[in-house]
Amino acid sequence: MNMKYGRLFRGDVEYAPDSLEEKDGTVVSNPSAATYLAAGWKRVVDEPPAPEAGCTVCPSGWDEGAEAITRIYKQVRGEPQPSKSRVFSKLKLVAALKAADKWVLVKTWIEERGYWDYYLAAQNFREDNEMFAEALSAVKRYAGMSDDEAEVILKGCIWEED
Repeated sequence: MNMKYGRLFRGDVEYAPDSLEEKDGTVVSNPSAATYLAAGWKRVVDEPPAPEAGCTVCPSGWDEGAEAITRIYKQVRGEPQPSKSRVFSKLKLVAALKAADKWVLVKTWIEERGYWDYYLAAQNFREDNEMFAEALSAVKRYAGMSDDEAEVILKGCIWEED
């Protein structure tokens, strides 16, 4: 997956593959920027702004322009900026997703992406892990969940050491 190029699909970015098939059937591995752009992929711009005093910066959507898809961020007042990424209990997440009737959706997504072995090997999930962020974004998109609805589930699944 090439995270520099993508296209907007159901309100989120679908990232470009690492190789592209051209009209004549040839496969181009590690395509150039021009090849991605000619195939209809757009440049992905994800540059979070510096947080204002007393705010946390949170992603809130995407803006699609003629040549690029740009991540939109919001400044959220009153919430302390986390000092480190949260860690979520795998067991608590599965239970919460089952309770929200979202587990089958998540499990299907994990299997379709070929992440099942990673899921089985994981003990917990870190918020700053690229695969976890991708999964969270996909689940919110497919389930039609808002950031706030997802956060309610996540807050109940934080892993704490005894």
